[in-house]
Amino acid sequence: MEGRPYVLRLVGEPQPLNNPEKMKELYTHPQETWDKKKCEKMSRYAPQDHWGNRPPKGIIAPSGSAYVQYGHTVRWNGGKIIDGELYEAEHLPLPEIPETYEFVTLVGWGTRIQPAT
Repeated sequence: MEGRPYVLRLVGEPQPLNNPEKMKELYTHPQETWDKKKCEKMSRYAPQDHWGNRPPKGIIAPSGSAYVQYGHTVRWNGGKIIDGELYEAEHLPLPEIPETYEFVTLVGWGTRIQPAT
């Protein structure tokens, strides 16, 4: 492989990502349905970070994330290709849950799932 230059080959016609005429406005992901078992598991979940700290239990959508989280809508500068289509933004709705659980927003942390009070 020594001395061989790398060659970039384009397949098809290149499409610029910032072409507003071909960009669709919003992609909404299908809504998930969680049963009682999944809700119980997620309400107890608290991942540990690199320093050993744990956030409050049940955080399913951190507020500081730059990626699409449950209940959030993110607008992509230049668009994002999803299923072969170019979209300006994407939305991931909160899952459908049983009446025995609820979503609560914790300021500074994000959206949490917990048993209904």
